[in-house]
Amino acid sequence: MKLLGASVGTRDARLEPVIPEDGTNGNDGWTPILGGEADGTRSLLKVVDWTGGEGTKPQKGMYIGPAGYVATKADGFNFNIAKRVIILSAQTNSSGVASFTFGASPALSVPPAVRALPATTALLSGPTKSTVSAVTATGCTVTVQQQAVLTGIVSALAGATANIIVIEA
Repeated sequence: MKLLGASVGTRDARLEPVIPEDGTNGNDGWTPILGGEADGTRSLLKVVDWTGGEGTKPQKGMYIGPAGYVATKADGFNFNIAKRVIILSAQTNSSGVASFTFGASPALSVPPAVRALPATTALLSGPTKSTVSAVTATGCTVTVQQQAVLTGIVSALAGATANIIVIEA
């Protein structure tokens, strides 16, 4: 930086950048050329080439991920504003647990947001509570409990239909 217009310490001084005119400031940097690529319902950005740099051209074929370049489509960031939404139902076992497999195609690359919907029962009963656990990119489990109408005792609910909504992250 170069001080212009006044001596150091005065109010009227301003700094101006000094840029070498002889080109001795190093190699020019490379700029990626990005292309869009569809992957099912996902929209990805891929580095298809590079332009404008000096020296060895960087690798192409990488995808843009959440924190920089990634090697695979599965790790690429989904630029599609419309996320996949899946609604699933499964029967609970004798322990009141239902197992879900998302079955998305292409498969989800990261664990999605999963929310329990009200469980349905074969008989009129007390209030139910569904708790989602063990969420991965491929599935999750849901535990359904029921509160008895007369006693208020909470217990696992076997044979109920657990319902969830899955929203792609």
